[in-house]
Amino acid sequence: MREIDEHTSPLNGEGEPDFSFELPASEGGLVLIVDDEASSALLHQSILEAAGYEVKTFERAPDVIEHLVSAEPIVLVTDYDMPEMSGIELAEHALDVDPDIKIILLTGRGDETTAQSALRMGFTDYIIKPPEPIALARAVQRAFHQRSGERHHRAMVTWMKAELGRRQDEIRDVTLSTLAAFANALDSRSPHFQGHSRAVALQAGSIALALGLSEAEVESVRVAGLLHDVGMIAVPDSIVEKSGALTEEEFAIIKTHCDRGVEILQPMEHLGDSIRFIHEHHERLNGSGYPNARRGDEISLGGQIVGIAEAWVAILESRAYRSGLPREEGMEMLLELAGEWFLPEVTQALVDSDVGML
Repeated sequence: MREIDEHTSPLNGEGEPDFSFELPASEGGLVLIVDDEASSALLHQSILEAAGYEVKTFERAPDVIEHLVSAEPIVLVTDYDMPEMSGIELAEHALDVDPDIKIILLTGRGDETTAQSALRMGFTDYIIKPPEPIALARAVQRAFHQRSGERHHRAMVTWMKAELGRRQDEIRDVTLSTLAAFANALDSRSPHFQGHSRAVALQAGSIALALGLSEAEVESVRVAGLLHDVGMIAVPDSIVEKSGALTEEEFAIIKTHCDRGVEILQPMEHLGDSIRFIHEHHERLNGSGYPNARRGDEISLGGQIVGIAEAWVAILESRAYRSGLPREEGMEMLLELAGEWFLPEVTQALVDSDVGML
């Protein structure tokens, strides 16, 4: 198998890189804060300025709309309940002006349902008022990273399409290098996910080898394991880090990450079957999985392999709401699901090739 080199970069005919595959810096942009309570706006401003951001505050939503036309803010932090225009209405206007703007909703306790609906509309995150300073700063930082990453991704896709005809192999390696770095950045959002994607890739590749798949098939499975959670960029930190049980609304947002991952990777046709495996890694034999409740042989073998690898690593890992299980106890749990969630032969291949958490 070819190892992924995170520092690989293609060269132009003169030996110089013609595209930067490092994510651009996400600092230095403008944050707009909208809150009809002046004291709250000043508090939010002081928190973000202390974190190193350039900040402008507004008490009236219409004033912000005028400002959007002449400036290019990256992040908009808006209160939900305002007299002239709600935060939701303001967001609609802001997205019309700049579809790339990232919006964080400030909402009072008891309005979580409205806030979760806002996430489906395109908000980046929501925070309950009054915000903890670190929570507000982290939400803004994540919004900066997401906008930077999305713009970089579009530029990368444009570059790859232009180069695809003459440098197919180089582009594939560089794509994987960049996306591997992206997956690592997503894992680093939480201490509970550090190294998660690499562990799933290693386990999935080991299972594929144990099943006797070809070198190309093993590589496709391994790549899918590495990139299986790319779509989690669409899931807010407030859900990823939640220490209690998820609501139905929150779990519905989690389940979108399979479709979001496909949307991100679909233009990269050279990833081949890996994209399908990523889409299916939460499908289960008995139809209890997502996103499409596929059953039996409707699920690809690669999807089954990545699915059981991810499930095994997740069993061993700790989360905000639980501790990881010991190997013996975790394996007993997984074996009980053989034939129900995963093919018996795939489960046995996991037993034979157990890598787990290194």
